[in-house]
Amino acid sequence: MNPIWQNPPQKLTINPQEVHIWKTNLDQSSINVQNSFKLLNEDEKNKAQKFHFEKHRKRFTIARSSLKKILSFYLSISPQEIEFTYNDYGKPNLLEKINNIDLQFNVSHSEDIAIYGITCHYLIGVDIEYIRPMSEAENLAKRFFSIQEYKHISLLSSAKKDREFFKLWTAKEAYLKAIGKGISGGLEKVKISNYEPRQFISLPHSNNINYNLVYLTPHHNYLAAIAVQYNQQTYHYWQLN
Repeated sequence: MNPIWQNPPQKLTINPQEVHIWKTNLDQSSINVQNSFKLLNEDEKNKAQKFHFEKHRKRFTIARSSLKKILSFYLSISPQEIEFTYNDYGKPNLLEKINNIDLQFNVSHSEDIAIYGITCHYLIGVDIEYIRPMSEAENLAKRFFSIQEYKHISLLSSAKKDREFFKLWTAKEAYLKAIGKGISGGLEKVKISNYEPRQFISLPHSNNINYNLVYLTPHHNYLAAIAVQYNQQTYHYWQLN
């Protein structure tokens, strides 16, 4: 899917039948980075300053401040008022005292592009990858994917192998991020069909709850996967400028 990214409306609302996907470019001017840095709390500022390379400091600063801006639109508070708690695997959640609409969210970034998934009530996970040559794709598939998925990838031409690897990887990551476990939840246990439309065919820790799988191309040479608890949702795609 290659969505049409739009500017969000002045007054932004969301209901349980909607999924909002946001995109922003992390390569921004020094002025924007400085202004974004002011939106971070002390812990976030310390984390930003610990990055060795300036480009990584900038990307973290823009990605985190953008998340706080986006969430503030829905909650009608300032970005500085956005506070998080973290589960044992590091997944952030909004503090209950400011989250009166049960907003759920997830974030992923790769190189200069970040995406954000927002829902109301339903768990969501997102993952984005910059598509690049992966000489180790087959070895990684053998190590982290199911036997069937590894065999499927091993039979592909080198031109198709990289993209198929990222299709499987992003979907697995998106689901495991949705349930708050990350890759420790078992990449090989999350199984995806190798036919179109791609869908989850086996999910660990799901308690028989189905998840939708949606792929999109947020930017040239990028691939993203969205995993969201099943419902009849409508997707909206917003650009954060």
